[in-house]
Amino acid sequence: MTAQRSDDLLILLQDAGLDFVVVGGVAAIAHGSARSTKDLNIVVKFNEESLQILVDALRPHRPKHLSRPDLGVVNQSAQELSSHRLLLLITDLGRLDVLREVSPIGGLQSLATVDMELVEGRFFPVISLDQLILIKSTLTRPKDRDVETELRTIRSLACETAWETSPRPTPSPENS
Repeated sequence: MTAQRSDDLLILLQDAGLDFVVVGGVAAIAHGSARSTKDLNIVVKFNEESLQILVDALRPHRPKHLSRPDLGVVNQSAQELSSHRLLLLITDLGRLDVLREVSPIGGLQSLATVDMELVEGRFFPVISLDQLILIKSTLTRPKDRDVETELRTIRSLACETAWETSPRPTPSPENS
């Protein structure tokens, strides 16, 4: 089994110039979740240009379809891959789930993002906490529901902390 090297995958895809947003477990961890994850999930435009960048970047790392590793290294053209709804890949750097969209929000252009330092000195677009909570709330797996609860708690604590640390108006001398 290949060790998951999400940091290396992120750097590889960013250096290749791929336009993507981090979603899923890595996004949850970035927002403060204590859960672990065994893959990297990203949303990209499923057009020929983006998928060609993806394929070219991954080629040295022998990407295979997770559900059909018997087919060998991915050798479809970007045009052929663009007809897929998603790509579940296993590479020498670990598992990469490439999504066309996330329900109920939509594709890349519909995602609200925040730039977060996921690798030392490197920032990546990560789905917003509110949208990640919305996605998790529509899923039925127990682990997704647990992460949703955890993320709601993180958001609540962040709001309380922001309120407690926000500047308070100073009373004017005439009102004293």
